[in-house]
Amino acid sequence: MPGFQTALANAAAGCDAAAARLAQVAQRLGDAAFQTPVDPELLAAERQIADAAAASAQQLRTDPGLLHAGRIVLHEGRTVPLIVPFGERGHLATSVDARVEGVANLVRTAILHAVGTREPGGLRVVGIDTATLGASFAPLRPLADAGVIEAVATDTRAAADAVALAEAQVAEHIAGRRTDRMLLVVASLSEAPRTLVERIDALARSGLAHGVTVLGCGLPELPQAAVMHAVDGPASQGRVAITNPPAAPFGRGERLAAPVDWPETPDPSFVAGEALRLAERAKAAATLTFADLIPAQPESGDPAKGLEVLIGRDAAGEVQLRFDDATPHWLVGGRTGGGKTVFLLDVLYGLASRYAPSDLALFLLDFKEGVSFTEFIPTDRDRSFIPHARAVGVESDREYGLAVLRTLSEEMTRRSTVMKNYGVASFAKLREHEAYPRIVCVADEFQVLLAGNDKVASEAVALLEELARKGRSYGVHLVLASQTISGIEALWAKQDSIFGQFSMRIALPGARTVLAANNDAAARISLGQVVVNTEGGTAGADRVARFPDTDSHVMHRLREQLGEAHKGVGAPRVFYGYRPVHLAEALPGERKPGRALLGREVSLRLDAAGADLDRRPGRHLAVLGSDPVGGEALEAAAESLAGNGTRVLAVDFTGNADLRAATDRVAPEAFAASLGEIPDGTVIAAWGLDAAALDMKAQQALRALLRTGPARGVHLLGWWRTFRRFTDDIGGSAGREDVACALVLNLPGGEIMGHFGPQFQHWSPRAGRALLIDRHADTGGGKLVVPFSRMEDQAAPGPQRSGGTPIERTRP
Repeated sequence: MPGFQTALANAAAGCDAAAARLAQVAQRLGDAAFQTPVDPELLAAERQIADAAAASAQQLRTDPGLLHAGRIVLHEGRTVPLIVPFGERGHLATSVDARVEGVANLVRTAILHAVGTREPGGLRVVGIDTATLGASFAPLRPLADAGVIEAVATDTRAAADAVALAEAQVAEHIAGRRTDRMLLVVASLSEAPRTLVERIDALARSGLAHGVTVLGCGLPELPQAAVMHAVDGPASQGRVAITNPPAAPFGRGERLAAPVDWPETPDPSFVAGEALRLAERAKAAATLTFADLIPAQPESGDPAKGLEVLIGRDAAGEVQLRFDDATPHWLVGGRTGGGKTVFLLDVLYGLASRYAPSDLALFLLDFKEGVSFTEFIPTDRDRSFIPHARAVGVESDREYGLAVLRTLSEEMTRRSTVMKNYGVASFAKLREHEAYPRIVCVADEFQVLLAGNDKVASEAVALLEELARKGRSYGVHLVLASQTISGIEALWAKQDSIFGQFSMRIALPGARTVLAANNDAAARISLGQVVVNTEGGTAGADRVARFPDTDSHVMHRLREQLGEAHKGVGAPRVFYGYRPVHLAEALPGERKPGRALLGREVSLRLDAAGADLDRRPGRHLAVLGSDPVGGEALEAAAESLAGNGTRVLAVDFTGNADLRAATDRVAPEAFAASLGEIPDGTVIAAWGLDAAALDMKAQQALRALLRTGPARGVHLLGWWRTFRRFTDDIGGSAGREDVACALVLNLPGGEIMGHFGPQFQHWSPRAGRALLIDRHADTGGGKLVVPFSRMEDQAAPGPQRSGGTPIERTRP
């Protein structure tokens, strides 16, 4: 603006009197002045001024503090650009809104100028257009897609949210947390409550110095603004009178002493092309690669006061998210294909590169089909892994997720005791004495864990509530990810108490319930963008960022680097919910004399599950159910015993058993007669006992063996495919204690609870799982196990385990 004023002053030198007379005539007569004969001397002075002004205006076109807002109309058909202070130098208002074509042109001109004259990321645009439902901004759609235009409000409620965004910008600017600028464009605001207009006025008063510029169309009383008044009357020809800008007046009067035209309607292809060019520029500046998420100095972060990770960029620059006291837990939502898995990988690899394994422990749970977390574990083709990962569940069972939550709860209790011993009350203070790692537990599709209204769901809800409330004090953080959190029956009474602790809300495209009900920000973003809201999803507190796609080469290189730097850290425990398990994969320490191995526990440690065959009464095993895996589990049990020197006597009533591990065999027709002649120290393995058709005498012999056998080292491992036949053979309720161990397959809880107890009424059988009951060891409802199957059914390696405790610590 100073350059423009200087040019006018120089051009007017020597003809002040003529220029003053011209101004007086124009002010008095308006357009009529141009129909009255004018002194040639005045026209010459006007031409001199116009030429100088036009040249100066062209030089000032790229100044971000000045806006070409129309054209000043002179004699002889001449016009010169109207330049007004804008951006950091002033607001602009009009007396009519964008339903007038010239005002709509002004809106688009102002946005393109403001965006184009600032560095990418230096300006955020928020719009309000209630009268035309956003039509004023429609030609600028590429800028909205790129996130430069963050929101366009088309109703009163959304308009209030847009104003709240601008108010937050001022607050953040005052606090020194933002340095970018916001342009609040009110294209139209029909039937707005007075309180909303007053809020806009307050923004105009304080915003100029604190990061907000207002273009208020239809708001002629806007404070600290140059105002363009539409001139009424038949001779006005749609022209405008503009008041003096408060910070840089045109002259001594109240307004410019010449009529003004609204900006001309530009070629639509120019607007579309310019919007696309600026959008592509913004996208390029806002785009990070996956490699950019990895810090230049790996493992340099200090977790004492929180964890920080770079996830992408927005219009203001890089976006860093934190796990700390203010945002201890994250709730992440997004539809299938919306980029949720990519976002989680960005976050977790960013954390793993920034913090050492001794400072960060990851527990990763994926409850649905997918490969979300296979990038953290060894595979057949790539043995590298992320050493921060302590336990990983791929297509996890609900019970496995529950086991992880129990472990985290126990860890909080342990840390609480240690903190009391040291007399400290925060995790940061605890780190001064012992370097416990911060824990991040990610549960993808966590709603599966809470499905239904059974014991697993109710215990999981209780544990989640405890972790959500207390976790921040002990360095334990949750990330719950899902397509939706609505309709989860187990959460009906606890939803507010749990999710109220999740102030960090992260919404990807298609997220429906992560943000507040009146916040539709997730509906306005595209693939590769994410809405970050640290106010519990409240409308007006959103930040839209663009995050990168993953890069398999960078991920592999990071795994190798971390593996080389931490050779002493074992691979994580991995639970593959979809894979069978096999006895051949049992570790040497798991094969013990007198222990019949049957499968793997669905637990954090993934220990081998089995039955100890000692001399206590009742140490026999019944495999119950018609599922063929029962026969295969019995084969594994026989092999595990025979491999440790136990004599195994096998009998097969099914004709399908693999008896190669047996020391001796007995023909099915000779089984009943042999029951009274079993040598001491023998384990009988019997397949299909329901088909043995034992008569009363044989049943009595069997019952006698069950009662007296353990004392002399004789044990029965029997597979009954029908539950009724099993209870008949052992003598019903009278023989209940004579068989202490059972592996229950496809028999529902309602069928077995009468024999084993009411605590098993909720057992629901499913493929590839079994319930292991041991009356002498169980205090609850048994153990869920994955029964061993034959190797020929193997589709891929089974679970892998590392040594060490689930959560290790080091002293500083």
